[in-house]
Amino acid sequence: MTNKFHPLKIILLPYLVVILMPQGIAWSQNSSSSENQTPLQPLLPTLQTDEPSNFPSVPRGYEPRPFEERNAQHLNDYRLDFGDSINVSVARFPEFNFSGTLDAQGNVVVPILGRISLRGLTTEEVENKISFELANRYLREPPQVLAVLAGQRPFNLTVIGEVTRPGYYTVSDGIPMSSLLTLAGGTTDKADIRSILIRRRLADETIVEEKLDLYRPLIEGTSEPRIRLQPGDTVIVSSLEVGQDQDYDRFFISRTNVPQPLIRVRVVAPTGAAGATLRNINIPNGSTFLDAVALLPEFIPLVTNNEVTLMRFDPELGEVVSQSINVRQTLQGGDMAQNVPLREDDVIVVSRTLLGRILGGIRVITQPIRDIFGFTNFIQDTIDGRLFDRRNNNFRF
Repeated sequence: MTNKFHPLKIILLPYLVVILMPQGIAWSQNSSSSENQTPLQPLLPTLQTDEPSNFPSVPRGYEPRPFEERNAQHLNDYRLDFGDSINVSVARFPEFNFSGTLDAQGNVVVPILGRISLRGLTTEEVENKISFELANRYLREPPQVLAVLAGQRPFNLTVIGEVTRPGYYTVSDGIPMSSLLTLAGGTTDKADIRSILIRRRLADETIVEEKLDLYRPLIEGTSEPRIRLQPGDTVIVSSLEVGQDQDYDRFFISRTNVPQPLIRVRVVAPTGAAGATLRNINIPNGSTFLDAVALLPEFIPLVTNNEVTLMRFDPELGEVVSQSINVRQTLQGGDMAQNVPLREDDVIVVSRTLLGRILGGIRVITQPIRDIFGFTNFIQDTIDGRLFDRRNNNFRF
């Protein structure tokens, strides 16, 4: 009985090979398609394994490549995810047309094909995938497919660095960088908008960064660079390094809609009996000394007082600098050289006596003033009497 079945096995073997070949070919096509798909490669050196949120500022000595719209396709491609809606049409086969929204798993229901995953794909990749699936299952050749993004999901990203309100923000697709900075309260006085970093984690877990320049378009009057922000992006506004502001017009930038809309200026004025008061006033960013004069309370005798000094901490010099201002001459004579543009945390001192007290304290304090925070704290402590003893006009050290 066994010998009778040997010829049958030999005869059936070629037919089994023929039957299995189409499945093997299909599997080979699917396998090669997935294997030949080149992963996204970073255009910049890959950072260490630290999460993006672990970088509070830009590492010194690291210079990402400048953003260029023509060469930044990896930053401008929009990738689908939960909540996105798409419209898909198939040429000559309207029965495959559909509209759908990606579910929490990134899937969408396609007529006849069923449920397929589109998470992480661009619209062009969606077209290729659906065309391949239709040709692989039902059609003789790949059809022409058109996919259009019909509805975009809001997404979360992080804004840190020199902005007034760093944190997490929920935004819509297509938001301009300038609008995002406004949403974060605007840039601070120490921001360098020539270097705004966009940090992104790609699908293959690599991290890329590019540098966006908003300063040059503002100076030259050209359009804002277009960059498509994505979920999980981290936007970092760099600090203006000491010695790097020679070609940086702070006053011009302060009058645009990019920085914070208001700045705080402090006014130190006498109150009688050797007393002093410290007032904080909020003025529009880009204001000058005369703009601040117009907003001062009436009880401060500034307009009729010629003994006025403007003080600020100069980070380049690493010390407090001052400038005397003749208010009457500035108002009546139109001396615009003394109408100084104001910055955040500038201090206006009314009275030479108060100025002498403050400058004397700066000379004798045991801990030097090294930054703007030390300067503002010193002014506050001096006026509050924590450093100055009004009974004997001496500093407490």
